[in-house]
Amino acid sequence: MAEKKANQAIISVKKLDVIYFKGKPNEVRAVSDANLEIYPGEFVVFFGPSGCGKSTLLYAIGGLERNIEGDVFIKGKNLASIKNHELDLHRQKTIGMIFQAFYLINSLTILNNVILPQFSVNTKIKDREKKAVDLLEFFSVSKQANKFPNELSGGQQQRVAICRSLMNDPEIILADEPTGNLDSKSAIDVMNLLLELNQKQKKTIILVTHSPGSLDYASKIYYMKDGRITDVKINREPGVPIDKNSLPQNVLDRDLQTAGKEMVAKDQAVVVKESLEKISLLGDWKAKNLVSEAIFGFSYDEILKLESLVSQVIISPNKQTQQKLTDYLDKDIYQGGLGLDKRTAKKLMARFLSILQEARPIRDLSVATLAGQSLVDNKKVAEIKWHLLGYFDISLHKKQADKNFEQIISDRLSGRIDFKEVRVNLDASVKSGGVGLEKRLANKLAKYLELLILSSK
Repeated sequence: MAEKKANQAIISVKKLDVIYFKGKPNEVRAVSDANLEIYPGEFVVFFGPSGCGKSTLLYAIGGLERNIEGDVFIKGKNLASIKNHELDLHRQKTIGMIFQAFYLINSLTILNNVILPQFSVNTKIKDREKKAVDLLEFFSVSKQANKFPNELSGGQQQRVAICRSLMNDPEIILADEPTGNLDSKSAIDVMNLLLELNQKQKKTIILVTHSPGSLDYASKIYYMKDGRITDVKINREPGVPIDKNSLPQNVLDRDLQTAGKEMVAKDQAVVVKESLEKISLLGDWKAKNLVSEAIFGFSYDEILKLESLVSQVIISPNKQTQQKLTDYLDKDIYQGGLGLDKRTAKKLMARFLSILQEARPIRDLSVATLAGQSLVDNKKVAEIKWHLLGYFDISLHKKQADKNFEQIISDRLSGRIDFKEVRVNLDASVKSGGVGLEKRLANKLAKYLELLILSSK
């Protein structure tokens, strides 16, 4: 214990309260008078039944829950009083978040999902890609790099989410019920990966769970009930190795909820249930903000404003709307902007305008359709086709495939087929009226065509 006391706590929480609807009849105390200290290299578990406040406490430590009273010190800095740009850096570099629901973006490849946290970090593209590939290799999902999330199993998706959380090399990993959506084998794999990060890479791990099967992995356990820390148990000192053969062979949260349910039953189940119903009202809003902040480093409101400005550019693509968008990307955060560096803002703006430019032929076709003109032989369809072929570096060696491709584009623009049918037709054989593309390429191309259509409206 003497060695531990000599180290400075990396996380210190003092008299923390998180209260929703304060002073109102429906007031909810999600966390009450929480006090804790976590040292570098510890594997900490917040354990308790659903709704006891453990996730709220985790989000407060991550800087994602801002409705706090009290102090949350991370590496000596108090999150309750630091400035917004310092909080952004804390989210980007000090912590990595892993969620139960993965929160991968289905329209991006696995590689690009992992790269996302470096969106606002000024690093070279090649360096980002190499780091992402190295992480995917380390966690045995490198073969999935060019696939999309819905092509992966739940266990593989959670491995990708862990890779994403490590992209900025954070010292602290926060994991909110990371095994809740997994089968038994995948759950054990994820817990062993977290243990490896803790013991080999010396990452400080904080895990939220109501699964007793996860407790043996912890060096320290904080037991929670009704928003309060009720007990603390020390299993081992940080860095002391664990014999994996002694660990449980089933850490499924949904299979081991019995213990959590018994805790609720023993302590005013009706009161807990009513609190949970009140907290659930905040669920959607909080989830959107937590995911936005954790993955992109921006609040949900900031992303909504960005969407609004992009929408204005789409509706009215003139210098005034474009300048508003550029200013928002580049403007300092204290002036209401996103605070991106000028080069990144310029690249994003160029990307938006490029998509809008390529969407013009589709807009022209929409006008032609209203005028009763045929789309099949329209030069604009060919123009769109050549853009798609060039964009994805595709060569169609059969004339029939080329003809089928134009027909598919024409049918989609006229509304005769939907996005899913485009994808199926692009993948289908040339003889059956398709283009014969590989399934993943057909999926990417169909999505990009949809993006052009949406941008043209």
